[in-house]
Amino acid sequence: MTDAARLAARNNADWCDAVCHAHGAAGRFSPALWISGRPAPPFYPNVVTLEPGAAAAQIEAIGALRSALPKGFAVKDSFAALDLVPLGFAPLFEATWIHRPPEPVAERPDPALDWRIVATATEFARWRDGWGEEAERIFAPSLMRDPRVTLIGGWRGDTVIAGAALNRSEAAVGWSNVFGPGGGAQVGHRASALTCAVRIAGPLPLVGYESGEALEQSVSLGFRAVGPLTIWGC
Repeated sequence: MTDAARLAARNNADWCDAVCHAHGAAGRFSPALWISGRPAPPFYPNVVTLEPGAAAAQIEAIGALRSALPKGFAVKDSFAALDLVPLGFAPLFEATWIHRPPEPVAERPDPALDWRIVATATEFARWRDGWGEEAERIFAPSLMRDPRVTLIGGWRGDTVIAGAALNRSEAAVGWSNVFGPGGGAQVGHRASALTCAVRIAGPLPLVGYESGEALEQSVSLGFRAVGPLTIWGC
């Protein structure tokens, strides 16, 4: 566990809070965790842990929420430090926090796409179309009004071919929801999105989490792995 992993976890909790807030389910922060007591949008947790040494407080809060949300929810165990099996959870997947200093992107971006910030309701609808079929259930229109959030899209004509979500915290900019043709993001599209993101982030590092091929691509583009996390579901 590193300070960079803590930074990434806190930024990701800010992102989860923004997405949930857009659905009327904003959470609350404590030193140990972020937690939302209302059902979260698809693929989003109700808990993100913020400190690796606060297991007792985290498990107590998760246990209380387990009683309050009988239909189940997910927990982002940001430091792969908890055993939630006694509370009726099972691991859903594992991933790795990533961190990138504010440096230029060496990989040449795809020149065929026009990258820009999503700024209107129509552009937001096109961005969601590019993201995928579940996007309408996840990204509520009011997300556009959250000052923490910047959505970027790579356009070809009137169509968003690729994109990503950025969220600004005090000490980092979050990098998430990177997408491209076929439901993924080819390394050229990822490099294009990253070039745009680095410009927007300015002097702040980029942080996020990835797994599998997406993690390999991110590392090839200047990110470094800074710690493991586990997503639990019940």
